[in-house]
Amino acid sequence: MKKLLLITGDLATGKSRFAGILSQRYGVTVMYKDRIKEVLGDTIGFKDREENLRLSAATMELMAYGFSELAMLGKDVILEANFKEREMAKLQEIAGNAGYEVLTLVLRADMEIIYGRFVNRIENENRHPVHISGFEGYDSLEYYIEKGRKEKTFGNILNINANDFSYQTDEKILSQIDKFMGKLL
Repeated sequence: MKKLLLITGDLATGKSRFAGILSQRYGVTVMYKDRIKEVLGDTIGFKDREENLRLSAATMELMAYGFSELAMLGKDVILEANFKEREMAKLQEIAGNAGYEVLTLVLRADMEIIYGRFVNRIENENRHPVHISGFEGYDSLEYYIEKGRKEKTFGNILNINANDFSYQTDEKILSQIDKFMGKLL
């Protein structure tokens, strides 16, 4: 059966890096929300938070379209983003219609850890301008994170503690994903 591996969860939990690790491990195409949004930002531009949010919406539409095209070819796919419920519903419809088995990895970390990583990204990393958001301190980031944690997911769900990045090499976690992907060890 065809496989769809979704990687979602809190900001600053290593979703993109883990998606890359798994893409290499399984030889599967991965689509990253951040990278698509960067291309759109560089091509179209944006002036304010509202336009930035429109870039995010367009990014998710492109991801769904890309997945539907790969689904027509019967390809296994990895999609990485902090998906919203309506976006998950669209992916679920595509996956169901195309006969995909789905595993959703949900990465979570303690709020203090997320905040520290987020501040580090802003202050010490050369983040693309599309990722510099309108968060004004701990409280607004916490509100965003808590809101995101209420979003519904689908498929088989594997909750992962991302307080540190050791999960990316954790043999117990990787063996569960291996089993889903059909990788025999």
